Amino acid sequence: MPKPGWGAVVQGDPADLDDWAYALKQKFDPWVEMHGNLTVLRSASFDELTSADQVRDRAVASIARLNGALALSEQTRPVRFDGVIQFAPDGQLHRSAFAEIVGVEARGKARAVADAVVIGPDGTVVPPPPPQPSEVQRWAAMAENDDVLDDALIYFGMATDWFDIYKALECLILKFGGGKESAFFALGWASETEILRLKRTANLARHAKGRFDPLDNPMPLQDARELLGQLLRRALRAHP
Repeated sequence: MPKPGWGAVVQGDPADLDDWAYALKQKFDPWVEMHGNLTVLRSASFDELTSADQVRDRAVASIARLNGALALSEQTRPVRFDGVIQFAPDGQLHRSAFAEIVGVEARGKARAVADAVVIGPDGTVVPPPPPQPSEVQRWAAMAENDDVLDDALIYFGMATDWFDIYKALECLILKFGGGKESAFFALGWASETEILRLKRTANLARHAKGRFDPLDNPMPLQDARELLGQLLRRALRAHP
């Protein structure tokens, strides 16, 4: 029987929902539970709330953060909030606050279904290491307590256009370079030339045409997203 409390239904492509279930294992916070055909995000932070409206507000923020972390870790596309569930002490589920249902494009993703069994030199099975929070769970915990890093993850999760890419890069420069490009470049996380190319391409693309001179070698959007992901991974690993 599920633990009493609150959960948020998430909706998206089945392969992306599989990523959520894979990366957000139970025993660590936040986690995903499956209830019938529903993918439900749960967190101890939801259970301290007293109304579906409060859960919705917190869940929407959490989903935005996790969309960024999963995009970075698993190349998962964003999922959407689709309602609140209250888990009653008697095991009953009460669903409320429905969101609009939007069609999704199905896709597949290969994934190992089980960990390999390790045999030691004496022929006995080596016990698996104790479970640990996933990369996504660790990153989400970091970002939840750091507004600038949180914004960077959220912008990355939405970064299908140049505006969000530029804003995510701005957050990283602010957080890890004190707002100074020179200090950020000095970290050596990527080529200074390429970071500048990324920033100038994004800055040009997000403004009206004719405001800035065109670039000789603008960065393609996919290359920009990959470089931004590289920088964000380094940032998360450098975060205390």
